[in-house]
Amino acid sequence: MQKSKEKIGKMFDEISEHYDLLNHLFTLNLDKKWRRKIIREIQKKNYPKDNILDIASGTGDLTKELTALNPVNLYSCDISEKMLDVQKKKINYNGLKIKVADASGLPYEDNSIDIVTIGFGVRNFENLEKSLAEIYRVLKKGGYLIVLEMFGGKGFTRNIFDVYFGKVMTKIGNKISQSKYAYDYLFNSVKNFHTIKEFTTLTENIGFKFIKTDNNFLNFVYTAYFIKK
Repeated sequence: MQKSKEKIGKMFDEISEHYDLLNHLFTLNLDKKWRRKIIREIQKKNYPKDNILDIASGTGDLTKELTALNPVNLYSCDISEKMLDVQKKKINYNGLKIKVADASGLPYEDNSIDIVTIGFGVRNFENLEKSLAEIYRVLKKGGYLIVLEMFGGKGFTRNIFDVYFGKVMTKIGNKISQSKYAYDYLFNSVKNFHTIKEFTTLTENIGFKFIKTDNNFLNFVYTAYFIKK
């Protein structure tokens, strides 16, 4: 799949106006529950949270939930300027700092971040291994990486996904967003992405220690937790 940041950024610019509506529609608002579960986990385990970075933050649904943690600095970055424009209108938080930036070249200092979150964005990274290495660089020792994503796989639930996402969501999504291809791309980006096991192994190879996964929905929507050793 073609995942150049120029192409992906342009695509998300095009669908930014309808992105939130379609996300909540297609997940029946379950995506909100999955994000809030991350916040509760951070609070429950008392993770350090003064400096939080939300990568591929888009319109800011996860970024907004992270404000409940009252971080001193909440950093948000994405390659789509128009998605970030939506986010700026959505969130009013004094510690929020928004930048247009790519995950493979993060504009943050070494060992400066307590928590990195990525909500439904990691499968769009042009260079996944380089991006994970960048995240490792900016995290403090003992810092956490939390990834919420739809992962690849096989089996009965995957067949359900292929029908629902591949035939229903793509047509509705492209029509409402007035895009000729965006939701076809999003379907294929999931279908061709790593399984959760493959992603965990890849992330561990970068140097992270795997903590756990939460199976949010039908064995393909997971939240994965890692720590920088």
